[in-house]
Amino acid sequence: MVMLNNLFFIAPQAKEKVVDLHKFVDSDHAGGQHMQRSHTSFLTHLNTALVSWYSKRQSTIETCTFGTEFVVMKTSIETLPGICYKLHMMGICIDGATHIYGDNMSVINNTSKPSQSPY
Repeated sequence: MVMLNNLFFIAPQAKEKVVDLHKFVDSDHAGGQHMQRSHTSFLTHLNTALVSWYSKRQSTIETCTFGTEFVVMKTSIETLPGICYKLHMMGICIDGATHIYGDNMSVINNTSKPSQSPY
């Protein structure tokens, strides 16, 4: 409700825009020629439009592909709250969960359904 010259008006509500958020993650295990360091890369799509990308050499040296892929999945997920907050501030709602795609099923299964360890 807005008051203008002692009259009350109901401000029109903006329609919420609903979008899908998709992330594609991948890494290159020990791809560096000199130091054998891995590369982290992921793409973020809003519906079908690319809105952000990230590509960087990992600061740690992993001994296996699983570790490299797990680091890129962790880094990708850590960027989600910032993207969701920015979209929320622009009045854009995300339709359901964020879809994350990767090429290593072990990492996907471990990050989506972690085992319940008794320890």
